[in-house]
This record gives sequence, structure tokens and C-alpha cells, in this order.
Amino acid sequence: MLQLRFTLALGALGGSLAVAQPPGPPHHGGDFEYMHARMGMQKTVTGSPYTAQAVSQFTQTLADGSHIQRSTNSSIARDSAGRVRREESVGALTGATEAPKAIFIHDPVGGSSYVLDPASKIARVSQPRNFRIGENAEGPNSVHQRVEHSRSAAEVKTEDLGTQNMEGLTVTGKRFTRTIAAGQIGNEHQLQIVTEVWYSPDLQTTVMSTTNDPRTGVSTYKLTNVSRAEPDASLFQVPADYKVEQGGGHIRSHQ
Repeated sequence: MLQLRFTLALGALGGSLAVAQPPGPPHHGGDFEYMHARMGMQKTVTGSPYTAQAVSQFTQTLADGSHIQRSTNSSIARDSAGRVRREESVGALTGATEAPKAIFIHDPVGGSSYVLDPASKIARVSQPRNFRIGENAEGPNSVHQRVEHSRSAAEVKTEDLGTQNMEGLTVTGKRFTRTIAAGQIGNEHQLQIVTEVWYSPDLQTTVMSTTNDPRTGVSTYKLTNVSRAEPDASLFQVPADYKVEQGGGHIRSHQ
């Protein structure tokens, strides 16, 4: 049963891993999932190693005033060669009382990516062209380009928020306000989706972002406990007691 839950969870994660063609109607997570795709197809970043914790939170207010809240805690590591490891609980995605862990490793040096299942000690491998796991290396300008490209029916306003220090990093901020005109998607009144992104040019990754979408709720993503030390090389290797199988996934990107 645990193996089945892990498999189902990987399928659910796949939806947010893909940086696909312009999406259709809003779905779970709204613009937040689309723009951040924090484990999606990202460029390889070398020479800027770090480790950090990533906290993702989602809050939706229902018509009766009650709230739905979900959160995911992840650990991220990137070495100087651009290898990336991300580990997070997938239990919340399956409704499981147990919380199986999913471990994703992208190795651009070795030319492979892996999904590790600690419960079964199986590592599923595929080539980067089909499946790549990386942290959110997407900058605010890329976010804006994606929004404009995929949501041509909406008006997007961009504001510079200046710079500040977060987690010992200098970050630059931008606010994107996307306006959906009344009647555009069947909405009675004008809607505004506001996203703030704080990006580290040094690490080439998003340190914090918040999206307030009246259709889906408020979503946040934040890196914490950032360390610039080189991670242990063993983090990016498949443990010796794991069985390696083909077929880590078939997530495709458009370049």
C-alpha cells in the first residue's frame, strides 16, 4: 500500500514538475504552481553551491469563512557542478497517514536524473531530456515572460520592489499584477492576481514568492536556513543498497 501511495504521489507531483505548453483553466494552486514550477525544468547553475530548507504553504478561504491549509517542507542541495537534490514528503498529496519521502536527484554531469523511493529502496532513472529535477532557478523576468506568453488575454503590470536582504542574500523583488477583465473567464467582476517574487542573482534562484489569487487562495514559497557551504557529494549519488530501474518519468519541456 505504501508503494502504491508513493506511485500516486509521484504522478501528482508530475503535474507541477512540468513546464509545459500554456495551461488551460486555473487548477489547484493557480498561477503559483504555473509560475514557480519549483522542481521543474530549470537551467544548470554551476559555481554557486548551497543547501536550504524550502517551505511551501497554501491557504484557501471557503465561502463559509473556513480555511483549507496545506504545507510542504523540502530540503534542497546544489553543488558546484550544478547537481541538485530535493527531498520532500509526498504524504499530503495522497491523503496517507504515513508520509513517504520522495527524493529527486538531477545530475547534469552524469547525464541522468533519479527518483528515489526510500521505502522500496528503488531508484528510477531517466535521461534529462525526459525528466529533470531542479530548484526554482527561474528569475522574475522569466516569470513575467511566462505570464505574458501564456495569458495573452490578461493585462500584466510589473513593479520593481528594489533590493533587500533575506537569509543572508541580497535579493531583488518584483510584483506582477495580472488583471482578468470581467467576463473573460465567466467572472462577474474584474479579478487581480498579485505575485511578488524575491530573487537572488547570486544563487540564481527564487528565495521567496507569494501569490494571492482570488480564485484559489494565497500561496507562498520561501527558502530558509540557507548555507553556502559545499554539500556532501554523497547527497547526489544513488545509495549502494538501492536497485536502479529505468523510467523515472517522462516530463517534457518546450525549449
